[in-house]
Amino acid sequence: MVHVALALMLAVTGATNEVSDEYDAACAKAEKEKKPLLVLVGASWCASCQVMKKETIEPMKGAGELNDVVVAVVDKDSRPELAEQLMRGNTLPQVVMFNKDSGGWKRYSLTGMQSQSRMRELLRRVRDTATGRGR
Repeated sequence: MVHVALALMLAVTGATNEVSDEYDAACAKAEKEKKPLLVLVGASWCASCQVMKKETIEPMKGAGELNDVVVAVVDKDSRPELAEQLMRGNTLPQVVMFNKDSGGWKRYSLTGMQSQSRMRELLRRVRDTATGRGR
């Protein structure tokens, strides 16, 4: 179901002339550059979400650790329908990663506040699965 929804969102994104928001632009970029898509689902009122952005995502971006993925942030309050499609349960924050291989889009996720080391484990797992080492 997630694979179909993501593929549909990616297809629709390319067909619109409207200004894209961060998620839509990230989907299109991930598809074009053939990179995994990493989505942080959070909310402005969620302290853990804000800490995760500032202490996990931003430093990893700055260090180049996220250069091989496309990163997007989805605010649950601004895009509730999208957040509902992406999330499993209601816990915030959630990190959802999609990686496309010959079998289609694969979904990986982490729920709750994540450290840089946990994010590195997720990135390694996605990379290993894509190269066949994690199967």
